[in-house]
Amino acid sequence: MRSVARTASHASGRRATGVPSVHRRCAVISAALLALTLTALAAPAQWPWEKAEPEPEPVYPGVTVSADDLVAGTRDAGVVLLDARSLEAYVAGHVPGAISAPAPSLPGPPATAEALGRLGLSGEERVVCYGDGAISEEASRLFWLLESAGASDVAVLAGGFEAWVRAGGAADSRDSSRRRTTWTRESDPGRWATLEHVGASFGEKGFELVDARGWDLWEGEPQVPGAAPPGAPPGRRTGHIPHALPFDFREFLSTDGALRRPEDTRATFARLGPRPSSPVDLQDEFIVYGQGGSADGAVGYYLLRRAGVARVSYYPGGFDEWSSRPDLPVTRVIHAEEIQARLNLEPRLLVPDSPPQAFVLLDVRHDRDFGIGHIPGAVNLQSHVFADSLDSTVARHWPSADRSSIPIISYCYGPSCIRSRNCSSMAARAGFVNTERFYGGIEEWRGIGAPVIRAAQ
Repeated sequence: MRSVARTASHASGRRATGVPSVHRRCAVISAALLALTLTALAAPAQWPWEKAEPEPEPVYPGVTVSADDLVAGTRDAGVVLLDARSLEAYVAGHVPGAISAPAPSLPGPPATAEALGRLGLSGEERVVCYGDGAISEEASRLFWLLESAGASDVAVLAGGFEAWVRAGGAADSRDSSRRRTTWTRESDPGRWATLEHVGASFGEKGFELVDARGWDLWEGEPQVPGAAPPGAPPGRRTGHIPHALPFDFREFLSTDGALRRPEDTRATFARLGPRPSSPVDLQDEFIVYGQGGSADGAVGYYLLRRAGVARVSYYPGGFDEWSSRPDLPVTRVIHAEEIQARLNLEPRLLVPDSPPQAFVLLDVRHDRDFGIGHIPGAVNLQSHVFADSLDSTVARHWPSADRSSIPIISYCYGPSCIRSRNCSSMAARAGFVNTERFYGGIEEWRGIGAPVIRAAQ
């Protein structure tokens, strides 16, 4: 820039001085900044954490058939109808030509293909399955079984058999079984998740676990210190698989009970997240699970497929299978009153603000906020160093802790903070089996008027 100023000065026939040179440099800099500003205003904002490429347009597969179309006969002649209801319901009346295929009678993957061949299916047909009501667990599980077996074209009858009758369809009671054949399609292992896959995926980038049981079961039952949850068999744990997000798939129904448009259900699901500012990425891989004894998770699988979520699988073992393994971690949401009750059971210690011995209590907020006020007995372990410092922190304050039994509680600022969620999952990864997340955080603690401790200066 200095050489440019000197050249301009000599060209004008005047001797270059220091002051005009500074003025010229300022003018050049100002012009450059103006140009950059105008360029930035003309171009769309692009932040480092934003995706360089726009997300692809969603593809909504044709996995729903209306009863009106079915009654009108607009379906292809080669369509095979599968009745996922009980055999008793099938005998009482079914869509003419439908094959009885009660979903619970079909084995799960990978043994599904042989059972479908016994029903007379090769996997190349257009298959429409149905149950009862707008959302049928039976039809959803059958839909998932067919897709996991590699079926080329599967759909569900919207509204099930009830919709068929309302649309003027006739009911038949005759058996419509087909001749046994061989299933020819390759199974699709990406459509079902095993316990091992779930264990390797929770909390990892690019994966999202979705708990289809609803908020109450996801949160878990309050526990009286030293006693099992009310009505729970001995040893039963409640809560959710670490890092899972709760979702009630009834939100995919309109006010009249019918399924909403796929576009609307996709928009609803896109708002799911640990907080409003942290929604899920619909390009991630989603694993949906339910209780395990029912097919509630299969409903979530079908509705996400219908909403154009491409990478989705169903974990049929669900929370029942996961929680039955005492070596696998379970996360439970804990509230301020329960923490207070546990602290009251701690023996009086000579050192004020000493950590409790019956459980690990970690404040994962910034150290400054911890110093301003924290739950009595909490140890500060900031979230950004949690994974690297957890072992040394536990060894220092809870040297005899048995990770297979001692509860570990993490808390942060409140419901709008995701630190406690992430740290609970990291604790589970570190071998703690009973991870407890104080979801309400210091905000809930102060809200009930519980005492806080200021850190010594």
